[in-house]
Amino acid sequence: MAGSKASGNRSRRTHALGACKTCRRRHAKCDQRRPSCQMCRASGVTCEGFTDDIRWVAARKHQSPPRSRDWKLKKDPAKLGPRRLLYTEQSRLSMSDALSAELVSGSIDASLAEIDSRARDSDRPTDESIVVGPFAVLDLSGTKHEKTASQPEGSRDTEVVSPPPVPAPLVETSPVVSPSLSQDSIAYMNDLLQWSDLFSIDLQMPDSMMSTAFDIGDALFLEPDAQAAVNGGAVVTTDPILDTTGEQEGTDPVNVLADAHFLLRHFQDHVISRMSAIPLEQKSPWKITNVPSAVVTYSDLTFLGSQNISHARLANLYCLLACSALHLTVNPSMTTSESRGNWQPIAEHAYNLAKDHMQTSLRHEIQPKAAKYKDQLMAICALTEFAIISGQQQDARCYMVDAERLLRLRGLSKRRISQKARLLHHVYTWLRIIGESTYTLHDYTPSEHFMNALKCSFRCEKSDSNNRPNTTSEQTSRLDDFLRLARGPSDSDLNINEPKSQDVGLHDIHLQDSRSYPDTLYHQIYGIPETWLSLVSQTTRLANVMETFRVARRTPQVKKASIEAWDALHRRSARLENMVCALASRKVESASTSPNLSEVCSQAHEYLLEALNSALVIFFYRRIREVHPLILEGHVDKVVTSLSKFDAALTEAGQTGPGTAWPLFIAGCEATTPERRCEVLKLLDKGEARCGFAGFRVAREVMKKVWTQQDEHITSSRGESIPTWLDVTKQGQIWPILA
Repeated sequence: MAGSKASGNRSRRTHALGACKTCRRRHAKCDQRRPSCQMCRASGVTCEGFTDDIRWVAARKHQSPPRSRDWKLKKDPAKLGPRRLLYTEQSRLSMSDALSAELVSGSIDASLAEIDSRARDSDRPTDESIVVGPFAVLDLSGTKHEKTASQPEGSRDTEVVSPPPVPAPLVETSPVVSPSLSQDSIAYMNDLLQWSDLFSIDLQMPDSMMSTAFDIGDALFLEPDAQAAVNGGAVVTTDPILDTTGEQEGTDPVNVLADAHFLLRHFQDHVISRMSAIPLEQKSPWKITNVPSAVVTYSDLTFLGSQNISHARLANLYCLLACSALHLTVNPSMTTSESRGNWQPIAEHAYNLAKDHMQTSLRHEIQPKAAKYKDQLMAICALTEFAIISGQQQDARCYMVDAERLLRLRGLSKRRISQKARLLHHVYTWLRIIGESTYTLHDYTPSEHFMNALKCSFRCEKSDSNNRPNTTSEQTSRLDDFLRLARGPSDSDLNINEPKSQDVGLHDIHLQDSRSYPDTLYHQIYGIPETWLSLVSQTTRLANVMETFRVARRTPQVKKASIEAWDALHRRSARLENMVCALASRKVESASTSPNLSEVCSQAHEYLLEALNSALVIFFYRRIREVHPLILEGHVDKVVTSLSKFDAALTEAGQTGPGTAWPLFIAGCEATTPERRCEVLKLLDKGEARCGFAGFRVAREVMKKVWTQQDEHITSSRGESIPTWLDVTKQGQIWPILA
């Protein structure tokens, strides 16, 4: 019985390693809280702290078992030294870099699928080794295992062991991506466990590049308030965890996290569908990246009580709460007038918190290991979306500039770009290109870079066919203001029939290269082909360059070179015109064959593509050719008809997506008759009623001003050019953001 009792006592013992020195001396149970434990504070004694030294105790000899409980104290203390490290610090850093270079790009599921695919390959030679990982830790060849097993035991007894050389993995040697690692499927990106999450590794630029000043080149010209926001004009939140109530002097406290669970659910169920151009069966990028990150951050911030939360993750959480609260504020069908007033201060305060955390992250979390690149990019994309739907054009401009700076500094410098990073790059590209297409507030004064390109007639001096846009260090290290052309050899970047290489496709973030890229994700994410978005980008860029050229022609130093440069721009515009018209005349492919669309919305998808293609033709002839609106009436009718059918198909299917307002704005500004204008306003009102975003209101204001000025111009029969939406937006300093 005594033995049973003693055994029972031993089983209930909860002794744990790592107690503080005071609790060890007092033989008290320590809760191991740092810097001082709770037991010492409750007892009123001084906690002497903790030690992390691991000491090894000599093994007992079986032939002479110890007879005293104090046998450990009788050993020689000098022999109980600290643990000797097997690898040096430099060796461990080298192994960590090798692991990050080979395993950080994908998920664990993808790596296992790669192993299974190679093991099942019947065409693989029998003597070929299957090596996965940087140190050949998984070698499925029998010969290698036999050699390892026959290695003498004594060979491991060395002072310092250098890491073995890193073999070239089979994944890198093959130019064709394995089907198991295919980047076509957006569903593949929903893997929860990534190698980067397991090792907490995020590849960054080398320290030498991080310490140097970043060359922003032809930086975007911002207003003083907007530039202050980029440089950090807001107040930095000192404690991101405690600052959740938003108490300010003279104001009532706003508890942002009180309804966080409801706001996150509302964002996922209602807001995401209204931010999409068309409802898709595939998960939205917001559901794949932003929402899961916000849920984890909310749990860490509340009931888990984690202290290790980056400012980037907090910015994403608060921004999603702000978007959801804003939607409840501006959408009358969701809330009553009383509750609508309650959501407004929550949206404002959550947005201010998100902006403060984002600025702090961009200042202090750019260094490696401070915050994940994906967390920062998803947060800044979320802030851009909030600024767009709330109509804050200066903030949206600042976020787009910061997003590009972050992408070039941390994203494009990676050796291998992960799937979720590519997904976020696509989100940024969509927001930036659609936003730039209606941005007319540039300073078109020619820069030094523009004057140098003008002297070369916008051509590359070397006729190397491999010199593609965005592949040189000059292009990838400077921010892009859409005021310069990539100087490709003989305009070969406009050859739409030639496919892009993998490297060019991943780094062409603004789609200056119109060649097709097989691994694009725009069709899966937005339901549109990449070719359409690329032509919008090139039309915007060429129009800005031609406007800058008109300003530059007034200077005497470029009169001699102006004829050749204008001829080069004319040839470029002619080839771009052929591609735009060819895309518009091409029959829209049936969306029912796409795995991302159901039969219910496939017809609606076809109508939307027809509207986008016709609106692209209008956009080209307005920005490049500057034709009279009467010439574009046929394309305006086609856009209005297609969007009307699109709206009817959505209503019949019970979908809530408003569709993009971009084609409606581009076509509506060219409507010259009251009947066409009335149809445009009806469609605009329906879209605004479904979501209430500010872009619809701004589009309506601009179109009405354009119509008024055009009617006055036609009535007075003046000889100058007819006013367009370009003139109205420049005069009123308005930026209709319709992404």
